[in-house]
Amino acid sequence: MDDRQSDITGQYALHMQKQLVQHCLAPWPRRGRTLLEVNCGRGELLPLLWEYGFDMTATEHDPELRAEASRMADRAEVLAAVDDHLPFDDDEFDWVVLHIASPSTESTRKAIAESLRVASAGLALTFWNSASLPFMLHLLGGRKTAWPGPTFCWWQIWRTLRSLSAGRISGASVLAGPQGTWNASCALSGCNRVLPWLPMGAWGIIRIDMAKSRPVTPLPLRLGRRRMRRAEPVLECGHKSQAKAADTERKAP
Repeated sequence: MDDRQSDITGQYALHMQKQLVQHCLAPWPRRGRTLLEVNCGRGELLPLLWEYGFDMTATEHDPELRAEASRMADRAEVLAAVDDHLPFDDDEFDWVVLHIASPSTESTRKAIAESLRVASAGLALTFWNSASLPFMLHLLGGRKTAWPGPTFCWWQIWRTLRSLSAGRISGASVLAGPQGTWNASCALSGCNRVLPWLPMGAWGIIRIDMAKSRPVTPLPLRLGRRRMRRAEPVLECGHKSQAKAADTERKAP
């Protein structure tokens, strides 16, 4: 694949990634809500997330990528931080988007747990999916073309979230076709659209919504047409009851 074709493929993949982000984050309230993007890279999604209405903060460990991200989104604060040790308080953000970067299973688990710590309402994980059809074809083809980034198994990420028992889990993916179809001019590019719940795409998002318990409003008691008796003092009620019982005994034969 030459440089021009590689650039076209990369731009198309980014376009589909943005579509998936929009699809997966659509249920989240935005106006006046804070969102943290962890491992933001060059900040390619920062302008999009800000345009969606979130109050944005981002972190990136690599200094060069962090500088590019700062230039990409002048209305978002980009801080230096590693994903498994974020410099924020518990529940400081409404939402967190974590781009998984470490190939280590234990490091990934720590990064997920740390993102859950600072998120009060929800977390979205993005990653290149090693369980996808395109990646399997990439391996069978002898890795002749470069893969966009490190890969992670969809089901392993899913099981990790299940083990943390943090909320309701859902997911979706894009780019289910071979890399040769990652081009808008390709007749088969339609197979790369958003696939809700299906882990077949090369790039996926797994979202977890942490539902908070809400106070329950007691239901009113339906009395029908009967009226409630007027309240009486306890001693007086007892006195009347005793008097009525005594009167009944006197009248008995």
